[in-house]
Amino acid sequence: MVDLWRRGYKFDEIRLHMDGYVSCLRQTKALEPYHINRLEEESTSFLRDPSNFESPTMLQRETDYY
Repeated sequence: MVDLWRRGYKFDEIRLHMDGYVSCLRQTKALEPYHINRLEEESTSFLRDPSNFESPTMLQRETDYY
């Protein structure tokens, strides 16, 4: 999801991509429903957390003023 964000996709487009992926997993029954639901919950919480999409340079603060 972070790669899609860095390529310029918007949150709505990333959400649609994630929904399509989860839908494919459900249709093919590749995983048990419990695992698919858990994956969907965790990916949604990851998508909603804005700190996951900040660049590392934005997170680093300069503490040395000399």
